[in-house]
Amino acid sequence: MAEPSDDRSDITIDNSTATWTINAVGDINGTYVGTFKFKCYLDPMEQIRANRDYREMIGANPLGVPEHESFLAYALTQLKYRVISAPPFWHSTQSVGGNIPDENIISEVLNAAVDSEVIYRARLKKRREEALEKAKKAAEKMLKEQQGEAAKEDQENEG
Repeated sequence: MAEPSDDRSDITIDNSTATWTINAVGDINGTYVGTFKFKCYLDPMEQIRANRDYREMIGANPLGVPEHESFLAYALTQLKYRVISAPPFWHSTQSVGGNIPDENIISEVLNAAVDSEVIYRARLKKRREEALEKAKKAAEKMLKEQQGEAAKEDQENEG
């Protein structure tokens, strides 16, 4: 995964859930305001289901699908599994949330969801590295103590 697209201080992560509030203007419906909650990652079965839904949306001939349609299918199917809760504008009578006329808003929501995962994974990596460093320092300290005790015993045995 890439780095978040910009400083994402607008995303709050609690355990493996991200919270993000949108306040953006669409080209057709005007201003969109509301709070989303995202999963910070998809489990393997969710990844498979999202990819299956994507393939179903783009149809039998994926090479003939315009890039724009492919992106929309990808965005909507990813968000179908990433969005935990969303503002009312996101939900519709359609089977897929996000069936809104302002595609720039769909793109913003996807960016926030993906950036949430990137931030989450970076934090996990940092915690692992910190834990490893702490364990390494503790092991070095223990080794020094054992070496000191061994040297002390050697001195006592010589004397």
